Amino acid sequence: MSLEAILAEIEASGEAEVVSLRAEAEARARQILAGAERAASARREAARRTALLPVPGERARLLHHAKLEALRAVGEVRDRLVETALAETRRRLASLRADPDYPLILRRLTEEAIRVFGDEALGTGDSPSWLEADPRDEALLRRILYDLGLDVAVKPSLDGWGGLVARSGDGRIVATNTLEARLERATPFLRRDLAAFFEKQELKEYKELKGTPVPSNP
Repeated sequence: MSLEAILAEIEASGEAEVVSLRAEAEARARQILAGAERAASARREAARRTALLPVPGERARLLHHAKLEALRAVGEVRDRLVETALAETRRRLASLRADPDYPLILRRLTEEAIRVFGDEALGTGDSPSWLEADPRDEALLRRILYDLGLDVAVKPSLDGWGGLVARSGDGRIVATNTLEARLERATPFLRRDLAAFFEKQELKEYKELKGTPVPSNP
């Protein structure tokens, strides 16, 4: 998925944001699964060998033990895959400022933060509102505000991946629209959906294994 597509989703709120990050994380997850499938193949082979044991009672006991071990191992692999996908998403967002599309991203984040104010006048009145940004984004943010026809104070007080915080002068309205905050809000949904994605892959493997004939005892 291209950055432009990801950032188009950043402009939307709630589930739209989760869908965008999830799609990219799932794409990486498919690559990660290649390594996990090799380990799963070894476990399947061990299960087949266990099925060939000559003593029925011992065979059943060992097979049951092998299944429990496989379930535990699969759960651990699934957890690692979820964490790896989230770590890669964090890495990508943390380096987003260096991307050529970042000016477009910041503009969209700025427009979204400003919309939170609704009918509130920005930068006017006895207690004017202001925007907080990383010093590295100050010049770019001022150009964006100029293009939008807005005269709002910018305080270079943040230190992060990108984005901004909009505050009303009276403190009643705060719109935190940094990349870190967006990811934090999306993470619970990402964990849920990534776990479901990996579980679906595991179920597919299980069905394939179940359909594999087991050799008879010699």
